[in-house]
Amino acid sequence: MKYLLLFLSLLLFSCWNNNSEVNKIQKPEEKKIILCLWDSLTAWYWVQENENYPYKLQKILDDNWYNYLVINAWVSWDTSQNILSRASLYLDKKPNIVILVAWWNDWLRWLSTTDLKNNILGIVNIFKGSKVVIAWMDIPLNLWLQYKSDFKKVYSDISNENKNIYFLKFFLDWVAWKQELNIQDMIHPNSFWYDIIVKNLFDFLKENKVIE
Repeated sequence: MKYLLLFLSLLLFSCWNNNSEVNKIQKPEEKKIILCLWDSLTAWYWVQENENYPYKLQKILDDNWYNYLVINAWVSWDTSQNILSRASLYLDKKPNIVILVAWWNDWLRWLSTTDLKNNILGIVNIFKGSKVVIAWMDIPLNLWLQYKSDFKKVYSDISNENKNIYFLKFFLDWVAWKQELNIQDMIHPNSFWYDIIVKNLFDFLKENKVIE
């Protein structure tokens, strides 16, 4: 009887230990965080919530077995100064990747290119522990040509000075001013526009090993 009880005790311990190891192996890996900062173009203005770019980015990451959680931190009419003022509020999310596209409203306000550059660098410095992707912004040809040239140069200057920043080509290159890709105001995207953005963004993140 004594030996039988000893045998049963050893058997139960072995089963419990094996279950613990299985649970440890099966525990899901904690998701890495991608933080998307932009203005109403990041939101779902005149489209469904499941049609905006962060939502579709989440889907394409999931479909390709990447372990990331995408956080949409949009604010309508956002500017580089606004993002700089609130960027530290997102540090508790511990973002692994930060995607910045918020300069559209800066040129609408004719923000000086010096201030634009300082704001971008300030945001980058706040997220210095993260991989930062900056999608540079171009402005229409009908604006003052010198301002357009200076505005564009901000991005090349930052790129040359900061090798740890990933620069993505202008988001709107493929879709700006195309009626079939925008809603009636010809500024905000329709759902198909978001498909194009997300495909190009995902390819960029993958090819540059921003996502792992």
